[in-house]
Amino acid sequence: MLRFEDLRVRDSQSLDRDFFNRRFRLIAEALGQLGTEVTSVTTDTDRLVTLGLTRVNEVLGPLLARLQAAAENGFLVAASESPLTVTGGLQSTLVIASEAERDLFTPTPYVLLTRRAEGTEHDYAVLRVEGYDRASGGLAFEVVLVNGAIGDAMHDDWMISATAGISVAVLEAATSVQATLALAQQAAQDAAEAAATAESVLASGPVSSVNGRTGAVVLGMSDIAGLVSALAAKAESSHGHTIAQVSNLQATLNAITDGGTY
Repeated sequence: MLRFEDLRVRDSQSLDRDFFNRRFRLIAEALGQLGTEVTSVTTDTDRLVTLGLTRVNEVLGPLLARLQAAAENGFLVAASESPLTVTGGLQSTLVIASEAERDLFTPTPYVLLTRRAEGTEHDYAVLRVEGYDRASGGLAFEVVLVNGAIGDAMHDDWMISATAGISVAVLEAATSVQATLALAQQAAQDAAEAAATAESVLASGPVSSVNGRTGAVVLGMSDIAGLVSALAAKAESSHGHTIAQVSNLQATLNAITDGGTY
């Protein structure tokens, strides 16, 4: 290390070539050593910066990727390509393939299962979540409701929405109940109108059927089978008979011995 004493000029010292050369050499050597040290410091600084950037990439890179995925897809939606035929009561597992999606995905107790294919907007299933393994992306579930043609065949283009999936089923059920109620009210109104019409017909209209006839029916004696012959066999309402015309009447009277004459 260059010292001041090495460069000090003393009284009566000869200022010749050797005097200056020795001091210039010391200055040059000091500057050379300083340059080496500066280079070393620069190298260490560059190495430190490189190491810092590497650590930032290792730590913040995945986090930034996750944040970007969350911004694009949301943390309530994930895709799965697990082949599956959806049926009511089915207990199975869907695997979320994307590592970014499986890390972000946070299922609710009930999730909505739909397809990515066009024209399947009304095909869905409501799943009750039984467990979720974030490391493997496995979502264990039980199918509690199936709507549309989602269960007609095996599919592998699933979208899992960690929304309140049961609310969709409740909405559909409410709509169905309202439609059923409207039909019931209409049926009740139609029945009331039909009853009023029937009552009116019975009160003032013709008898629907009498003795095999319909419409306004008028009956005569000949219209009732056997009535004429039955009435002809009856005795007249006003008539007289002799004793001889009454069977055993004369003999019965003769047997009476109470002294009278008959």
